[in-house]
Amino acid sequence: GEAFNFGTETPLSVVDVVQRVLAVMGTTDLAPTILNEASHEIPKQYLDCSKARERMAWRPRHSFEEGLRATVAWYRDWLTARQPTR
Repeated sequence: GEAFNFGTETPLSVVDVVQRVLAVMGTTDLAPTILNEASHEIPKQYLDCSKARERMAWRPRHSFEEGLRATVAWYRDWLTARQPTR
């Protein structure tokens, strides 16, 4: 009954993540709307995976970009498979 974090431990801002998602998708015509209304926002966030490393000798096998490319490809295939045929 314990929680573990799994990730690349690379600090990223939300804008960094959005830019990387857009790049992987090959989309250049979208831009995030940044309102700057949140108070006490954490500029960069990441998952601390030290507990998984120490207790299970776990290490990430893929970079953030590799995982993102695989995720976008999976969703594209999944959505394409559900398109009605004409």
